[in-house]
Amino acid sequence: MNAVVDVGAVQGKILRVNLTDGQITKETVPGEVYTKYLGGRGAGAYYLNKEVAPGTDPLGEDNKIIFFNGPMAGTMAPGNGKINVTFKSPLTNTYYYSLCGGHFGAELKFAGFDGIIIEGNASKPVYLFIHNDEAELKDAQALWGKTIPETNKILKEELGGDHSLKIACIGPGGEKLNRMACITAELYREFGRGGGGAVMGAKNLKAIVVRGTQDVNVASPGKLANYVKELYKEFKAHPKVYARRWYGSVEMLEGINKLGFWSTKNFSEGYFAPGEEMVGPKMREKIVVGDGSCYSCPIACGKISQVNSAKYGKILIEGPEFETVGLLGPNCGISDWETILKATQILDHNGIDTISAGAVLSFAMEAFEKGIITEKDTDGIDLRFGNGDGLIAMLEKMVKREGLGDLLAEGVKLASEKLGAPELAMHSKGAAPATYDPRGCKGMALTYATSSKGAHHMYSPTMGVELAGDRFAEKGKANLVRDIQMQMAVVDSLGYCSTMRFVYTVDKQVDLFNLATGLNYSKQELLEVGERILNLERLFNVREGFSRKDDTLPKRFLEEAMKEGPSQGQTIDLQSMLDEYYQAMGWSEDGIPREETIKRLGLY
Repeated sequence: MNAVVDVGAVQGKILRVNLTDGQITKETVPGEVYTKYLGGRGAGAYYLNKEVAPGTDPLGEDNKIIFFNGPMAGTMAPGNGKINVTFKSPLTNTYYYSLCGGHFGAELKFAGFDGIIIEGNASKPVYLFIHNDEAELKDAQALWGKTIPETNKILKEELGGDHSLKIACIGPGGEKLNRMACITAELYREFGRGGGGAVMGAKNLKAIVVRGTQDVNVASPGKLANYVKELYKEFKAHPKVYARRWYGSVEMLEGINKLGFWSTKNFSEGYFAPGEEMVGPKMREKIVVGDGSCYSCPIACGKISQVNSAKYGKILIEGPEFETVGLLGPNCGISDWETILKATQILDHNGIDTISAGAVLSFAMEAFEKGIITEKDTDGIDLRFGNGDGLIAMLEKMVKREGLGDLLAEGVKLASEKLGAPELAMHSKGAAPATYDPRGCKGMALTYATSSKGAHHMYSPTMGVELAGDRFAEKGKANLVRDIQMQMAVVDSLGYCSTMRFVYTVDKQVDLFNLATGLNYSKQELLEVGERILNLERLFNVREGFSRKDDTLPKRFLEEAMKEGPSQGQTIDLQSMLDEYYQAMGWSEDGIPREETIKRLGLY
């Protein structure tokens, strides 16, 4: 299909960068990328399926990194700051996508491109510099080994002191092929989880630097402006928006802990008593010194936090987010902000995902307490739950890939298998779950198990709906999970932050999309795009050998009942939930999309 030249908001061009031969070309985007997949996450799925062959080594030359904006990026629509990156994951060996906020996505759109496809491997470290229509590869050997803040500082100085440059880069974590390494934009915004930073590291690509000054032209600017004006009134009046603005994502902590499904001590418990002193208002009072916002966001949920530590000195970061607090905090038995902020700073500076790191560290702590690993293995580090000094010491070893830390840098699945303790590893398909224990919110169990990229809460965040109903019910959750999965595929492909869903109903998303692009989609047509994306992601994994056997959860969730609290006695009957879900999706009993489903959605 030829490019659709009459679609508003999109630029219609991508950059293709071959690191092996240094060639950079500009390509017109096929029209179906917008009409059938919208852009963003959907476009990433389209290109990855088309261009990355089955069996590709995630850290090999043939894997690709695909950055792609949604059509709403760079427009006046609130909260459009999310850009998507897609790759085959070295952590899970599955299809993987990750979203990043901040200003990097909008800047790429202003440079005249909807996306970038990175392929091949460079023979030495390089970075990509994009300035409007021009792009070039530049020597990055002097940057290799530098942390995220150091890299940002050096690049801005090297490129004329222009602080408006937007930079996405990797730290030592990605360079050392840590399978949990992320790609960091603007110091504290991450394409987190899945190991995208390791893919960039394997390709010797240190950074992408963007500066753009071009316009983004929408189809109906006047009508869109009026619609947006009314939306801002809704954002201003919404009570949930107020809570998120004041406390950030940590506003969720209190409710999850009181209901007894907050990850505690490697998901062995669901309530963390010291957590009552970590709730949003307490965090705001004790450590928050400012707020941060992504491009075009009316909420500003980013929290700037600071502690003045006798042990570590002054620590100033953006965050920590709720998931980071959960995985590095109670899941490791840690309750003091000093340790949590220091651990977050180490991971942020080195470009390593905090959720995945917290999961593998909590696994190691339980293995230590059970005698599976000893101080001989840890080089004398006491790795018991609650030992902040031990957590920081092992984290430093993991960053440097020294001793046991070298193994832990492989992620919780591979590390646990090598140590002969896979039953203590909390993951699905190699990816660690978020801080919500699915025994206390059963839709999340199905979300973790069926996500194309392994356990990930945002693949279908059912918590809000479930907490308003029967969170322990299993029957009937399949349709809820499927419907929210489709909605999230749309949100991620349009380029919205998921927080916008407080105000953005699907109907409003349709209205914004049509006003920006000039297309005329119905609500059902937009949701069908979401369904198409889900099935395309699933088909990528099917060709890699994934099926029902991989849509599973740790034995702890399935067989060990919650010990106490409001979620006491709960386990998960996953198989019955999978049967119902596969039927709702139009998949076989083994989790394979049926031919009639593939045909109906226009795939292949």
